[in-house]
Amino acid sequence: MEGWNVAKSRELYRIQDWGGGYFDINPEGNVTVRPSRNQQSVDIFELVRSLQRRGIEAPVLFRFDGIIRDRAKSIQLAFKDAMDQWGYTGAYRITYPVKVNPLHHVVDTVRKAGFTRNLGLEVGSKPELLAVLAVHDLPDAPLLCNGYKDAEYIELALIGRKLGRRSIIIIEQLYELQQVLDIAQQVGVEPELGIRMKPTTKGGGYWNDSSGEQAKFGLNTQEILTAINTLKAAGKDQYLKLLHFHVGSQIPAINSVKKVLKEATRMFVEIARMCPSLSILDVGGGLGIDYDGSKTNFESSMNYTIAEYAEAVVSAVFDACEKAEIPHPDIVSESGRALVAHHAVLVAEVIDVSPALYSNQPIERVTSELEGIQRLQELYDEVNIKNIRETLNEAIAIKEDIFEKFVQGEVNLEERAQGERIFKHLVARMNSIARTMPHVPEELEKLAPGLRDTYFCNFSLFQSALDSWAIDQLFPIMPIQRLNEEPHRKAILADLTCDSDGAINRFIDLKDVKDHLPCHQPREDAPYFIGLFLVGAYQEILGGLHNLFGDTNAVHVTINDDGQVELRELVKGDAIEEVLEYVEYETNELLSRFRHSLERSIRENTITPEESAKVQKRYKEALDGYTYLVK
Repeated sequence: MEGWNVAKSRELYRIQDWGGGYFDINPEGNVTVRPSRNQQSVDIFELVRSLQRRGIEAPVLFRFDGIIRDRAKSIQLAFKDAMDQWGYTGAYRITYPVKVNPLHHVVDTVRKAGFTRNLGLEVGSKPELLAVLAVHDLPDAPLLCNGYKDAEYIELALIGRKLGRRSIIIIEQLYELQQVLDIAQQVGVEPELGIRMKPTTKGGGYWNDSSGEQAKFGLNTQEILTAINTLKAAGKDQYLKLLHFHVGSQIPAINSVKKVLKEATRMFVEIARMCPSLSILDVGGGLGIDYDGSKTNFESSMNYTIAEYAEAVVSAVFDACEKAEIPHPDIVSESGRALVAHHAVLVAEVIDVSPALYSNQPIERVTSELEGIQRLQELYDEVNIKNIRETLNEAIAIKEDIFEKFVQGEVNLEERAQGERIFKHLVARMNSIARTMPHVPEELEKLAPGLRDTYFCNFSLFQSALDSWAIDQLFPIMPIQRLNEEPHRKAILADLTCDSDGAINRFIDLKDVKDHLPCHQPREDAPYFIGLFLVGAYQEILGGLHNLFGDTNAVHVTINDDGQVELRELVKGDAIEEVLEYVEYETNELLSRFRHSLERSIRENTITPEESAKVQKRYKEALDGYTYLVK
């Protein structure tokens, strides 16, 4: 049989389908990243080893800033090409919703990526607004102000205009309008306003309920008319500059985009006839990411390209405006996920393996007076494709009988263990036979999870890939090394948390969702690393402190003009004392109370003064240490 090679690993893990041209495998069998398509690739495994030599341990989150720049360029060029094709006279402004990943270094990278094209930012809360007001100094770049607003939020947004920021306050609840008008008069600023409509059309996918007539934000048709009439009555209708809608996040099907655009462009035309100052159409978020690489309308995929998305938007707006004989508006899209998802890769080390039994593992036969154990061994020898169903049913009945007898005290612990071990060997053999059958028995499929290894990894699912747990989001996951070797093990991944939900047992596949990840058998003399890819959107900021596992180490990686790798920013992961303070354990108080316990132990002669000093020092060091396991 032909040996394993890198090409087979590419096909197995489908890295070129979901990688977006950024990720690949080199001849050494390691995963590589090419942040910009005109740059040389970087070996991620060697990056991990380089960090370890610096004393920086996994889990570590790599942020490849060049990918953000390349994504921004790709989206902008797609809209430029579509506008050139249609003869579109308005401009395009890509805008980044800060909520997608509000970390300072990420936002700053996004801003710099759009410096020459006036990339906008969108905020949805007062804290986000305060952060952005200080740094968003790109000339004429929009600062879209969404979310629930109190008087202070509105005043800050209006003050931003005095500082040269182009803040546009988007009315999402009707009561906000009069409040904005009153505060604008007090501040002495002429505001730019937007209106968010509630489209009837829904987008599909995980976030389907965030759009439609029952959506949380936005004005219905009657409320839009009321808002326009309010502006006109106050002689302020010239303030209205933007119409916004949102059809959902991670839209898997292009038809959903096209349907909502028909409704939204008609709304834009009607409002523009009433308020000619309307000059911007914000098509919101929704531009998807092909997490599983299937290029379908599956929830974790998308059946369109960036270019097709841009063409759908531009053509719809062009047609509506041409028919209405009104000027083409500037187009804004809030493509946060598409901008930053690809740039982040979490690398975690496998720290232990709980192996399953496989059909090629020899059975250890036993001599037992227990009839059930004797019969299980006979079934193991006799099972074939013709009797597999009967064998399975009988084996399950015997296993249950042994358990009941154990509970009643008729079977001892050793006999129970022998029976369960032989049963697992039998299931493994039946599973091997079932692969040749057109239809696998349902009862056997239910036992299949017991034939997967559990790879325990040094990370927290709830901190670093929360959507995998919360909404069954699929992320591309694969080993980052030894990909020139065939992976013989079928694994699920378990994290460090003491929670049964802290595991990943669903993995990407072309035709379906796989229940295992192909892995190699870890070696005792070498670390084995797993990479979770496309985690740059939402995961970090949504992550929680389950079991008090905090933020991981994070490193920003760039490649300079001569091809050298630069570690631009190292953001240390949370120390134990930091996460303890999050939950109101004050470090000095802990140290004081621990010291009192040591003094009491000295008085009781359970510890010597010398031991006490060493223990106290070790306690302090632990408080300052990484929340994850260290070597």
